[in-house]
Amino acid sequence: MFAIPESVMPHVKRFGFSGVIALSIVIVMLLGINPVSVLTGKVSPPPPPTSVTGVPPADATTEMLAAYPPIVGGEAELMWRRAFAISAYRYPRVSMTVASHNSRFGCGMAGKDLTVFYCPETQTVYVDADAYARLRSRHPEGADYAMALLVAEAYGHHTQWKLAAFEDLVALRGQGDAAAIEAAEKRIDIQAACYAGMWNVTATIEPLIEVPQVMAAVATVEANRDRTILDLPPDKVIPETLRRGSPEGRRLWYDKGYSIPAGGTCAMHKIEAAGTL
Repeated sequence: MFAIPESVMPHVKRFGFSGVIALSIVIVMLLGINPVSVLTGKVSPPPPPTSVTGVPPADATTEMLAAYPPIVGGEAELMWRRAFAISAYRYPRVSMTVASHNSRFGCGMAGKDLTVFYCPETQTVYVDADAYARLRSRHPEGADYAMALLVAEAYGHHTQWKLAAFEDLVALRGQGDAAAIEAAEKRIDIQAACYAGMWNVTATIEPLIEVPQVMAAVATVEANRDRTILDLPPDKVIPETLRRGSPEGRRLWYDKGYSIPAGGTCAMHKIEAAGTL
């Protein structure tokens, strides 16, 4: 029989063996120790990083910066896979490429200053690591969550590709109705904002659209995109280069996605019926 230390015996007499064991577990947990590790001698692996815990430090290396967008992308993809599973649809494959420079961009966008964009042709989200580093230098307090927001929108564009939003836009372009084309492009942008709101709440982050530092960083990326000269054929869609909805429309639908994080909340017919572009 094992010996019980004399200092412990008074507690055993007072609470019993089970009480002492329970108290010991509580104390161990308060000290930040996993009680399973104490009992088994095995150390549990740390939880995987999230869009909150995985934010790179201020002095992050290039490798650290490159690791953050895939974390956000993984969260967004998991959210969409769950949403599609509920509706009995299969979520299509999507991949991410974090390039060291935009010269390595695919989809015919090599050298374009887009920072983050979705390529429907290959179902790939591209991220410019150099642009991310520059954004952090200019907006040290808002760049990381701005990048997370842009990545979430890019994954929303992948969902739009699955739902044939880009095919519908190409068909409209073929008809030559300028007003209808502009309205469709703005609806695509507003829906992506709504989808980003869905990711935002599922990532347990405060509404990023309400954080001035984050939105200032997003505005810098959008300004860079506006200065990028693109001459795309009518049948090629790069959603990040389409005309954007109004700030009021984007905020309205971002809030809707944040309030009710379900794909149906952001349905295109609802955006069209609301008429807020």
